[in-house]
Amino acid sequence: MNSRPRLLETFAPNSFKIFSLLVVFALSPASGVAATLLVVTGPGAGHAPVVKLTVDTGQGTETFSLQAYRNSFQGGVRVAVGDVNGDGVPDIITAPGPGMVALIRVFDGRIGNRFRGPIASFLAYPGFFRGGVFVAAGDVNGDGIADIIVGPDSGAPPLVRVFDGKTRKTLQSFFAYSPLFTGGVRVGAGDVNGDGKADIITAAGPGGGPHVKVFSGTNLNLLQSFFAYDPAFSGGVYVAAGDVNGDGSADIVTGAGPGGGPHVKVFDGGSLQLLQSFFAFDANFQGGVRVAAGDVNGDGFADIITGAGPGGGPHVKVFDSHSLNLLHSFFAYEPNFAGGVFVAGVGSLARQR
Repeated sequence: MNSRPRLLETFAPNSFKIFSLLVVFALSPASGVAATLLVVTGPGAGHAPVVKLTVDTGQGTETFSLQAYRNSFQGGVRVAVGDVNGDGVPDIITAPGPGMVALIRVFDGRIGNRFRGPIASFLAYPGFFRGGVFVAAGDVNGDGIADIIVGPDSGAPPLVRVFDGKTRKTLQSFFAYSPLFTGGVRVGAGDVNGDGKADIITAAGPGGGPHVKVFSGTNLNLLQSFFAYDPAFSGGVYVAAGDVNGDGSADIVTGAGPGGGPHVKVFDGGSLQLLQSFFAFDANFQGGVRVAAGDVNGDGFADIITGAGPGGGPHVKVFDSHSLNLLHSFFAYEPNFAGGVFVAGVGSLARQR
């Protein structure tokens, strides 16, 4: 049975007046209109903090929006997707870019409202840090609930934290790279070692080399450590995870930061064998490429979701992970918006959490 998330209905704006549309998801294809969640996007710097959920209705794409932070905030929004409340429906997690406190928010995927309780809205780092946050979601402790993984953007040591999705208790807190490195750390989550729990994937920001690491979610043992691109490349790396080759474990998807071209690579999570290597956009584009993984076409394999970095317009592309056929291509925001776009997707492994 195809268990991809399905769009059921939309609601009028509620008391949280900054929502424009609310979207309800369920995993049962027998209910409601068969519209498939493709990707969740957040804008880069220079745009109102509007998160968009793009769905395939079977006759084209439709987009539904919610506003993650106050309208005056223009620092960008990073996004993740995971079932935080255990209802079988993917929830939406947001983190701000530079310019405000490190405020994480979680929105209920079933009704669109912001969560209540300790996990609904919290500071990932002390209030004085306003450099921006990267976010991912995965079931690190094996309780069936997605936990929230964060890494700071530039200006802070590379302190990665993992928060329990139920209690907000800190499950892990560690430096992914040297404490002296302040170029930021991007984060992802996926069960790389096949133990049934999400592992923590990190990638260095600008100045740190294209260094990717995988830490066991159970004990922080270093499972993998490698350079995704030429060691001399200093533009930083974006990272995601999903089961691309169907072996039951997460593979590692990387995207080069500014200056490296929109170069996407996929590595086998266990052997680090290079599974795919391609340019998501014009090879001459120097704004970098953000990446995510999700089973968009319902074949049981994670597809590769890409978002253009600054200067490329808010262009999102989804590629079949085996053939690299282009499954979807669209602008998530106004075509003239040049701040780039962040992406998140729902993969087969995520649905198992």
